[in-house]
Amino acid sequence: MTGQGRAIRVAGTVLLFAVLATLVFSLAGFFFPEERVISPRIDPVVSGQAPLIVTTTYPFQDRTATVSVTVNGSVYEAAKRADKSVTVIGNISENTWIPESYRAMINDPAQEPLFTDLLTVFREIRVDENLDNDEYLELIAVYVQSLGYETLEETPAKFPVETVVDQAGDCDDKSLLLAGLLSREDYSVALLSFGPEKHMAVGIESEECPYGNTGYLFLETTNITYIGVVSGSLDNGRPIESEPVVIPVGNGTKTYTRCAETRYIEDMRVQSRTKAEEMEGVIQKMETALTAERQEILAMEKRLQGLKTTGNIWEYNTLVTTHNAKVSAYNTALQDYHDLFARYETNVNIYNFIISHEFDRKGVFNFIKTTMPS
Repeated sequence: MTGQGRAIRVAGTVLLFAVLATLVFSLAGFFFPEERVISPRIDPVVSGQAPLIVTTTYPFQDRTATVSVTVNGSVYEAAKRADKSVTVIGNISENTWIPESYRAMINDPAQEPLFTDLLTVFREIRVDENLDNDEYLELIAVYVQSLGYETLEETPAKFPVETVVDQAGDCDDKSLLLAGLLSREDYSVALLSFGPEKHMAVGIESEECPYGNTGYLFLETTNITYIGVVSGSLDNGRPIESEPVVIPVGNGTKTYTRCAETRYIEDMRVQSRTKAEEMEGVIQKMETALTAERQEILAMEKRLQGLKTTGNIWEYNTLVTTHNAKVSAYNTALQDYHDLFARYETNVNIYNFIISHEFDRKGVFNFIKTTMPS
């Protein structure tokens, strides 16, 4: 499930005062420097770091996708060693400096070649597979979701280049990477920062199924999940309940239009599991009753064989009538059992397919439609 997100570390609020005495001013006063935020940045140096080839293979729809890029080793090393603290000069609120700092980490110029190379690969896959805008978004989202999840509490967020090379990250690390990729493909994207839960997800603009009052749907990045489906709970079992801070990233206009399908899939996941669990109890009772009925019938058949052997025809004929009635009732109950078990299996198969193919919204939706009893 999801993990503990991490806010960018603040180095401190710096208020600088200097006495300015000049001929222009008749009185001495305080001089306040311009308010500004100094965000983390990557400062590559010529270090002779070899290029890093990073290849990621992950499931997507009914196939696998392979994304391979060459990363500038110096950029990666500089990102790892960068001071991730934020310096705030002046009286700037958290609502200003936190979003500004996250966007600075996403948009650091040193990472642009990496974003370009990644998107070149994604675009080639899109053309080869004839993906529409929603499927293309899913292709990129599943790539980030498929990267390893690691919990690194009390450490600052990574730059996207670190997450790509490490092929792992926490909720904020992976969210920064996904937001950076989607914003460069003209999607209307934002970071959703859940302070009380210490969690971060990505938001995609949506009128169809927004999360709370944000105007954005919820896109989990820590593991492979359907777009628009909110995580059940975090690693500590705590549910996501708060209204997040929305941090827009980029000026994209594309949205996600298949949220009704993913919501339907989620409804079917809950429904199929609930029905299967309800049927399990009934099936167990039916199996117990059928076993008892079968034992009684077998005992009766053994008694009939004895009566036939001894020539007790009158008692034999009387017992045959009772036996045949029990067999008929047993066969009817057995058919009811088979019918119920078939419905149980259908719900189990739907549930298992849904939870094991979260990388294939299109295939799962079609599977449910063709599998559900009419």
